[in-house]
Amino acid sequence: MEINKLPEILQILKIKAAVLMPKAQLPVYISPSNYEEIGMELIENNIIGIMQPNIGLEEFKIGCAGVIKEIHNIDDNITIIVQGLCRFEITEILPTDKNGLERSKVSYSKYNIDMNNNEAVFDTTSLFSALNTYFKNLSISPNWDEISKTSPQLLISALVMACPLHPSERQSLLETVDIQDQSNMITRIIEINSFERFKSRALN
Repeated sequence: MEINKLPEILQILKIKAAVLMPKAQLPVYISPSNYEEIGMELIENNIIGIMQPNIGLEEFKIGCAGVIKEIHNIDDNITIIVQGLCRFEITEILPTDKNGLERSKVSYSKYNIDMNNNEAVFDTTSLFSALNTYFKNLSISPNWDEISKTSPQLLISALVMACPLHPSERQSLLETVDIQDQSNMITRIIEINSFERFKSRALN
């Protein structure tokens, strides 16, 4: 999909402590009662915006547009799988639609790099070193062969979405345009987390 084909008005789903990153997939649970109200709207439009709700005085204006790839309904538990397309910035908040979904006018121009199919090339040495220490501290034995085969951009997205980060850290990583800057930032966060765990064990 080209950036000029993305909708200028998005319906917004706000999910606490979670972000959707470009090219990554996020499972989103929707309660059966809410699904009856908004389900068909989502299916028909297919592309939605995923954002975190505001935290205290911190007002978030950056989210990620995603396409609904799958809908799973198991024992009335509905989960949609959303694949990230491109990050956006809210330019105007609109009245909610007839089903109560939030709507906003958005701009993708700041993040048009997300629509580039060419994989970014950057140095991941420091990131892999930080991950190695992090996994050791958690007594996790990752599949390094699979990790090394993962594209750096998708690896960064997966880490931003899966690591136990504070919502403001996730948001900062989401809002960072350059993938190398994202890599440097999450490397520092992982290193700090590893140091805090080491210090906690030493004190105990």
